[in-house]
Amino acid sequence: MTERQGIRSWGGFVLVLLSLVVEGFDLQAANMAAPSIVTDFGITRADIGPLLSASLAGVLLGAMFLAPLGDRWGRRAIIIGSCAAYGVISLLAAAATSIPQLVLCRFLIGIGIGAVLPNALALAGELAPPRLLASATGMIGIGITFGGTIAGAVAATLFRIGHGWQSVFIAGGVLPLAIAALLWFGLPESPALKERREREPSGGTVAALLTPAHRGKTLAIWGAFALVLMVAYLLTGWIPLIIKDHGYTASEATWIATVGHGGGMIGGVVASLLLARWQWPVVAVFATIAAVTMALLAAADWGTVALTLLIIVQGIFTVGTQNALNGSAGATYPANIRALGLGWALGLGRVGSILGPLVGSAALLLGLGAARHFFILPIAPLLIAALLAIYLSRVARKENQP
Repeated sequence: MTERQGIRSWGGFVLVLLSLVVEGFDLQAANMAAPSIVTDFGITRADIGPLLSASLAGVLLGAMFLAPLGDRWGRRAIIIGSCAAYGVISLLAAAATSIPQLVLCRFLIGIGIGAVLPNALALAGELAPPRLLASATGMIGIGITFGGTIAGAVAATLFRIGHGWQSVFIAGGVLPLAIAALLWFGLPESPALKERREREPSGGTVAALLTPAHRGKTLAIWGAFALVLMVAYLLTGWIPLIIKDHGYTASEATWIATVGHGGGMIGGVVASLLLARWQWPVVAVFATIAAVTMALLAAADWGTVALTLLIIVQGIFTVGTQNALNGSAGATYPANIRALGLGWALGLGRVGSILGPLVGSAALLLGLGAARHFFILPIAPLLIAALLAIYLSRVARKENQP
């Protein structure tokens, strides 16, 4: 790689990161706008559920069926086109006059978001030096977390100065359109994908992931994604409530949960850096430590300091597991089916993310004991994900043997 190519590749990496920051913003936009929407439309909190779920359903379909087109048409085209499309639809959402219109818009926005993520992960890894493919794929996912944080800050500011829920969707439309313009002028195509497409055709359909060469690892990757995303959404949705049930105020519970997200940022960076040397073993170790941390949280009624520290540790290792999973899966598939592989893994993982909050509700309805016993729920999924990562590590070693 020449110096000029290197600069262009790292510039492209930054642009891909920005596209995911914007994606994280739009993923959280409806959540941030929800209280204002409830008031303006005179509906109950229960009525807002379909709106909050619509984008997740769209992400599932976009990741599984639209994202794989990046292996054929190019990552660049899918990322730019999807950013522009869901930006326009977000502006349309700001003009919606009914909840069904908003639900439809959020569903379509989700499809665009679902198409961007697998291609962004794949392209980030392919723009980096080969030895850093897994690290770059893992690291780039942190952009979504940043974007979600920015969404909260922007929404709070807009509401404080007197703007309504529409302003959040307008911001969520302008930002991806601006990023799409930047990507059009500055984002390079994946060099690895271009070279591979000249030598071998794109797999195109899920059948390419289930050939004898890929079937075992594909099924293991799907299982790991579903389990880890289920745990992530279970914890994100319920930790503030569970902490409050420990006797803390709503403000204290929010603060403790927030520092847990800070731990997640640290864990995501550390895990991604470790992927430069190890891949699936990092997933196994992080998932196992996360499970041990859950057992500690469930074991006793901890004081404020100990509870906060344990929440930070669980954030480090659960988010670290997800980032390591993204990076390891991206490095597992060849370039010509990488977006296909990541798209289906992330799409099926969304099934886990939808089930996560429901698992918490079901456990409480079934009479889960003390509030701290909630932390027992993620242990088994995390340990199973660790075992799947160990299996995938062994498969990778066998494939790399001369």
